[in-house]
Amino acid sequence: MNFDLIYFGFSWKLRAIVHFKHPKKTFTNATGVGEVTTWDLVDDTGSINLVAFNIQSNMMTNTLIIGKCYEMSHLSIKTVDHVYKTLSNDVQLVATSRTYAHEVVSNFTYEPVANFVTLQEIESLPLNSIVDVNIQVLRDYGTTTGFSNNYSWSRREIHVGQNGVAIRMTLWNDQAKQVSSSMVNLRIKCKNVKISWFNGSRTLISLPNSQLIISQ
Repeated sequence: MNFDLIYFGFSWKLRAIVHFKHPKKTFTNATGVGEVTTWDLVDDTGSINLVAFNIQSNMMTNTLIIGKCYEMSHLSIKTVDHVYKTLSNDVQLVATSRTYAHEVVSNFTYEPVANFVTLQEIESLPLNSIVDVNIQVLRDYGTTTGFSNNYSWSRREIHVGQNGVAIRMTLWNDQAKQVSSSMVNLRIKCKNVKISWFNGSRTLISLPNSQLIISQ
């Protein structure tokens, strides 16, 4: 992503649209219980995560609105742990005690772009990579639901194929419920799905920000 950096003094700021807000999460460490919130920011060249912890999590939650454009300053840039990646970008922005964001008029047009990889390529890509795929559903094993850690969840297991290559895929929550009937034979363009590992083979899993475009 081109951060659209505008330098002033020894600092920089960026202009981006808030595209998606991930569910807030809580965690426990040596200092007690904390919370973290993540947003997907986009401009006309790509996307990047913004992460905010504790007080900054609340402050940014009260400030940022999905679909609005903001100019932000005093952010730090850190490498993403691939286990927690939700976008293909290898770095993320982290809100600090000095972070400031104010709404502005967007000076660009955001058009989502998919960079499709083949199912055959998935075998050679690193685990936890975020990819876009264009596939057809071969089998639909149905949806299961449950409740854990104070959250309800839905999971749908499907088998998908492309040019003779097949792979198992797990759809979670909103994506699992996107189609109420059988998904067999549906063609799906998937953006932002993760390469995972289960029972000795690679699988694909959906993320909260995954986008599924479904056709017959």
